[in-house]
Amino acid sequence: MTKLSKVNPPSFRPVVAVLAEHWESKSEEGWIARQVAGALACIADIHIITPDGAAMGTSVDGVFSLHRMAAPIEPSAEIRRDLLVRGLSDGGVCDAGPLPTELSLLLNRGLIDPWRRAPEILAKYQPDLALIVGHTNVGAMAALDRYRTDVPIAMLALGSDDQSLAFAHFNHLFKRAKTVLAITETECLSIREHHQGVGEVYRIGAPLAANPSALSEPNSSVGDTGYILVLSGVSLDEKSDESGLCRLLRVQFPDNVVGIAYTDSFRTWFNGRVSTDGPIERSSDLSRLLAFARITVDLRPGRLFGRHCVESLLFGAPIVVPHQTRAREHAERGHGGLWFAHPGELVWSVEALLEPATHYALSAQGRSYAESEYGSTDDFIVRVTEACGLTD
Repeated sequence: MTKLSKVNPPSFRPVVAVLAEHWESKSEEGWIARQVAGALACIADIHIITPDGAAMGTSVDGVFSLHRMAAPIEPSAEIRRDLLVRGLSDGGVCDAGPLPTELSLLLNRGLIDPWRRAPEILAKYQPDLALIVGHTNVGAMAALDRYRTDVPIAMLALGSDDQSLAFAHFNHLFKRAKTVLAITETECLSIREHHQGVGEVYRIGAPLAANPSALSEPNSSVGDTGYILVLSGVSLDEKSDESGLCRLLRVQFPDNVVGIAYTDSFRTWFNGRVSTDGPIERSSDLSRLLAFARITVDLRPGRLFGRHCVESLLFGAPIVVPHQTRAREHAERGHGGLWFAHPGELVWSVEALLEPATHYALSAQGRSYAESEYGSTDDFIVRVTEACGLTD
């Protein structure tokens, strides 16, 4: 992220504490958290506070000061929380009023104690603003309560599903936040629906761009053939619905090159012949595949906003996605593709997008939408800093 002339910083640099359960960039949630922190770093001093780390201490991570507390949250605690939210939501328990104390304690078990050292870090740097990463991050909120109850709070919701966004156990996080940051319009609408009276809710999008270098040379397995690119999200031998859909596509479209990215390999089918390559591990290699695809079928798009789907649209390749995913917003609201609820609709969607007139229309519409909503880093920085109240 670079400092922008259009962002008008105050004469002093405010201090922002970013409280994140994990600090990484592999997941969509981790990647967007880093982008938001990077945007704020244009006009503020950023201190990342996280329970992660093998050893307690402070280090420099790019433009951030990173404070690791060496008390990682156990995966079992997060799995238990997520399973309880799903089970209680499906059973309608959370609709009957406040949860019983024992259930609240069970939901929070293992999520608060790893933050016990955070108040002393907060006291040392005295932030002007605290950004909580994740609307289920009860440990960060508890740490802020122990530090000071009057510190201004913003929240990056990371609400990838309506069940957790609607779950009453997390209401107090929304009530304390003066502003809530969401990535998609779908997430924004869900927050406003389930949290009436919450502070301002802003859709900030994400800073993405079509990497010009990806257009320099196509992937050698598929070349510049106008292929159907399938992002399966599963391994080659995994028994799953996605595996069945991959088989369906390669059988239904034998006259088209079909490239399927599995987690452990990349396979290409054409006229009954198959070639095998290693897995697509580098983001630059995936960008090359997206850049030359005619259509991208993402069977397991990212739960938060479908990053690869947006990248595909930026390269002009329409998308096909499952209907109950956040990526549907890009196909529907952005007019950049189609969505399916069953295998027959998947085949029909791909057939429709192979038609030149349909492909041309959705390619142009999708690219325009992606460039407008996600394609400008400058606009993203302005949206984030304004949402957090750090610009004039």
